[in-house]
Amino acid sequence: MPESPPEPQETVARPLPMLRGERVWLRAAVKADITVGPNWVADAEIGHFLGMKMPVGEDGAQEYAQMMASQQGKTMFSFSICLLGEDRAIGNVTLRGLERENGSAELSIVIFDKSRLGRGLGTDALNCLVDFGMGELRLERIYLHVFDYNPRARRSYDKAGFKTDAVLRRSRFHRGAFHDVQLMSIIRDDWLALDRPRSWELAGP
Repeated sequence: MPESPPEPQETVARPLPMLRGERVWLRAAVKADITVGPNWVADAEIGHFLGMKMPVGEDGAQEYAQMMASQQGKTMFSFSICLLGEDRAIGNVTLRGLERENGSAELSIVIFDKSRLGRGLGTDALNCLVDFGMGELRLERIYLHVFDYNPRARRSYDKAGFKTDAVLRRSRFHRGAFHDVQLMSIIRDDWLALDRPRSWELAGP
């Protein structure tokens, strides 16, 4: 007697990302993204570009994760960067120091999976976060600081529409020398003028 064909497996549709770019999506950062796995804040190259003076150990990572969780949705919006179709974090992008009265916040970003650097994924995540800040939080200005020894980051910020507000000359001492720090920002008018799809247009319904 021939065997009955197997019952068809019911597939569950993957949820549509609320915050997505063309190649990455952003999910709410959780403590495990910081405290589980490789200690990326102790990596010499990553720490160099982040402005870390010394490695951060497990206790420090736990403390930061706790602070992040307590401020999430209040003065901070921190997201893990994931490739489309995946859940593993390859980086982090954050709006912090949110000032609702003045409509401003500071942006920080890191790609800690170094095999993913130089592929435009950071710029994609920047675009997504700026859309969130302007389109959902009603921000007027998003700003950041970039060190003069990080030209790759500067190019990414330029592509995302950020402009230089000022050069803070010799304001950072690192590895035995003083460095300039550029203050960059994107304001609402800059964002409105960008010729690219907004994150919600990529996210679907």
